[in-house]
Amino acid sequence: TWQRLAVRCAHWLARPDVQGLVITHGTDTLEETAWFLQCVLQPAKPVVLACAMRPATALTPDGPQNLLDAVALARWHGVHGVLSVCAGRVHGPLEVAKVHPYRLDAFDSGEAGPVAMVEEGRVRQLRPWPVGDEVQARHVAQAVARTAPAQWPRVEVVMNHAGAGGGVVEALVGQGVQGLVAACTGNGTLAAPLEQA
Repeated sequence: TWQRLAVRCAHWLARPDVQGLVITHGTDTLEETAWFLQCVLQPAKPVVLACAMRPATALTPDGPQNLLDAVALARWHGVHGVLSVCAGRVHGPLEVAKVHPYRLDAFDSGEAGPVAMVEEGRVRQLRPWPVGDEVQARHVAQAVARTAPAQWPRVEVVMNHAGAGGGVVEALVGQGVQGLVAACTGNGTLAAPLEQA
């Protein structure tokens, strides 16, 4: 899905008559898609992910406003890079995280804070837009398009916790996993058995 999405985005971003893209996206994996698209595309034009925390059947659905804000952001002069907008807050692709399962303002950018705010159709920039390198992005996007998803490395997430052992790591490596991401505790620490594995 990501491969097809990246290829279609690259196609439309290459057109001189396209100012930016808006993609509707579910909230559960929005942060991963934003990160992936920024790494692959590094667009010099805006690619904005819009979401909704409540369905259209809710008493006060948020999707229409988020979509309107996304279009306003994609049209705003000087905006570039992959961004997400939810509840008027614009988040960068490297910091955005879903922090609440139900609140309308479900995303946060940690200490970095939002990149911008969309207020009544106007964009108020708070910090620089994500950096893009269109030439490099073209090469990366072409490589992504040529590489079959079956050739992409399998990467899994391993959780650290009190009493964590190395069995999960050993089992994953035994299954052919090519990369691990450790969700650490404290100041980026791992339990000794997990780290040794």
